[in-house]
Amino acid sequence: MEDRSTQRLLTIGQLSQLTGVPVRTIRFYSDTRIAGAAIVEPAGRSTSGYRLYDLEAAARLDLVRTLRDLDIDLPTIARVLAKEVSVAEVARAHADALDATVKVLRLRQAVLRAVAVRGSDWMEMEEMHRLAKLDAAERKRILDGYLDKVFGGLDEQDSGRGAFERMMRAAFPDLPEEPTAEQVEAWVELVSLIQDEDFVARCRQMAEHGAQKRQRLSDEKWNLVQTAFATVLAPEAQKAYAEGVDPVSAEGRVRIEAIIAAWGEVVGVHDLEAGRKELVESMEANLDRRVNRFWELVAAVAGKPDLASQGAPSFESMEWLLKALRSAA
Repeated sequence: MEDRSTQRLLTIGQLSQLTGVPVRTIRFYSDTRIAGAAIVEPAGRSTSGYRLYDLEAAARLDLVRTLRDLDIDLPTIARVLAKEVSVAEVARAHADALDATVKVLRLRQAVLRAVAVRGSDWMEMEEMHRLAKLDAAERKRILDGYLDKVFGGLDEQDSGRGAFERMMRAAFPDLPEEPTAEQVEAWVELVSLIQDEDFVARCRQMAEHGAQKRQRLSDEKWNLVQTAFATVLAPEAQKAYAEGVDPVSAEGRVRIEAIIAAWGEVVGVHDLEAGRKELVESMEANLDRRVNRFWELVAAVAGKPDLASQGAPSFESMEWLLKALRSAA
């Protein structure tokens, strides 16, 4: 390695021309001392007292400029120059920090796009941003609070209730790291919904009704009820609704009587009038458009908008079924 005493020394102006760094910036780096050392140390001074720099200073200055362009702070740069940390270690740490920054910026972008679509005012925008940037622990706290209010205190030995609650927890989506505007909008609406006291109270009523019904039925009977709903009530009601059958018309009465008869055969109910009344009571306790909206939002946040309609009857078909059951009295 060449002895520094034999190297050509550069004036600050020459160093500026060589590196492309302004003279005032070089002077700042020479005057700024961190942990007792300058960022760029002069190699000496001319007979007139002006700073002189060697080629090592030029190399250090190139490194400083590159790191500053990457938005790395001067204390960290000083540690790199002092070889306390490597450039690779600094690069890795700042890359991780940039990942977090990019995530925040993309979230803000998604919120702004959602606000633009909804035509929100500043208060709604602030609320959307607050809800969207909740961390995983806070999101879990909100979900747990909802589920505790809906299911808390019901029979813990009820395996059906436990399975449904576990399904709810598993289905509830987390906001993706890079959400779309649609996902942010759906997430905000979903959180607002499960924090709505009236909706929570309605869900609690449904849970209590389901728990009471489950306690009255044996495992075999409960399974038959579930099967009858999935194979008779839901598909037949969906079919009649899709065909445009008026639930309170003569044709609607014929259809619902056939549906009740098929349901009674699967469940093993011979008193069809008593069975019809039981169905009306059950549907009145469980039919709520907001519940369907809940599952639509869950699917939207998960990025699977078709998920809400897979295997689940539409609210409109269930509404048709309830009207038809009432009219059959």
